[in-house]
Amino acid sequence: MGQHYSYRGVSPQVAPSVLVADSAELVGDVVVGEHTIIAGGVRVVGGSRGAIRIGARVTILENTVLRPLPGSDLVIEDDVVIGPGTILQGCHVENGTVVEAGALIDGWSRIGAESLVGTGACVKQRSVFPARSVIDGSPAEVMGRLRGPLRRPCWAPEGGDMPVRQDRDPGARADREGDPGHR
Repeated sequence: MGQHYSYRGVSPQVAPSVLVADSAELVGDVVVGEHTIIAGGVRVVGGSRGAIRIGARVTILENTVLRPLPGSDLVIEDDVVIGPGTILQGCHVENGTVVEAGALIDGWSRIGAESLVGTGACVKQRSVFPARSVIDGSPAEVMGRLRGPLRRPCWAPEGGDMPVRQDRDPGARADREGDPGHR
């Protein structure tokens, strides 16, 4: 479910099939497509600076921050995998790309389809990379080209892989919910 917050009268729009961890937060002008996974600690903050558009079948792992910049919406197309601890702000990530853990993709940048952004890579503002690029370094640059199809990494969960919250004592939860002092 996650936490959803309106900002200036605009609320996040999340497709019914999306899995959002309880500790994730979605704020303002955010649209999330079908069968997407948003893991724990993720912050998706749309609002006064612009919009965030997340496609279908996207996986966004723990403690990632997504935010637009003034004049630059954040767009993540379909079938993208975003590793844990990444920061994406005001950029465009095309279909089928994998962004590994701890990468930074800064404003007005564009990552071409089916590319691989390496662990800890720092993509500077206004960088543009063609499809099927292997991108790494700080500042990031093209280190190679992918010849075959980019496979989904083994560390990226799929829809049925997300943990489901379970209380240790389901009866205790029901009792608390009936208690008028419980909020």
